[in-house]
Amino acid sequence: MLSSLSNQSYEELSLGALDPGRVEAFWRYRVHVRTTQVLLPDGRMDLVAHCTARPDGSIIASWLALSGPADVPGTMNTRPDTVSLGVRFQVGWGGACLGLCPSAMRNVVVVGTHAAQLLGEPAQQLLRAKSLEEMRSAIESVVLKKTSQAACSAGQNRALKAIELIRAGSSETLDDLLASNSKARRTLRRDVVAAAGLPLRTLAAIFRFQRAMAMLKSRRHPSLSDLADAVGYADQSHMTREFRRFSGFTPARPATAPIVDPEFLVATWP
Repeated sequence: MLSSLSNQSYEELSLGALDPGRVEAFWRYRVHVRTTQVLLPDGRMDLVAHCTARPDGSIIASWLALSGPADVPGTMNTRPDTVSLGVRFQVGWGGACLGLCPSAMRNVVVVGTHAAQLLGEPAQQLLRAKSLEEMRSAIESVVLKKTSQAACSAGQNRALKAIELIRAGSSETLDDLLASNSKARRTLRRDVVAAAGLPLRTLAAIFRFQRAMAMLKSRRHPSLSDLADAVGYADQSHMTREFRRFSGFTPARPATAPIVDPEFLVATWP
């Protein structure tokens, strides 16, 4: 069973010198008990340093993780008294900044030695940190260097513009993007997969699911059919199928269903 938020705390830290166009959030997450958590897909990539630390903030042990863009729900087992510090990249920027192929990282979380090898020399800078404050500074330094060095090709520019448009949430917007000639459509599809690791229509569906979850949490809808219409689903059945696809539960949310915090996209039992 998943734990309640009383045993967890999530906060977003100041981005400092990090570019908000390439980095969505710099976050810290504390877990006080052993839990298994459901992670819902958001299409983004993260660099994470997990630390076990003493009350004074000194680090006992640390290990790295690299998470790729996901289009299916996953689970994460957490250790007691763990503090995780992570950077969540904007959709389409994680691969360019980390020097990784987003498609190869699709629905993959690499942990420990393998993550350090993929990250290269900067991993040692992170793993040498002796305190949580040092780790925070080291992550900011590493990500600042990597984001400033990340090049933006013509193909990535096309992909980023398309991703920004589908965030608007209109199915007409996506149709318009794909209404050009077949060669241009194929090029755009390749560009988006190369930049984000997920197809354009999958990203559009994930963004719509996130908007629906946010509205469910805020209870800004008189009925599920109204919610489906407001978010852009064809009907309530369509919304239910998409919820099962991305979360494993339905929008009806019976008493035992998980409630999702859209900021961190972690399902927790009430």
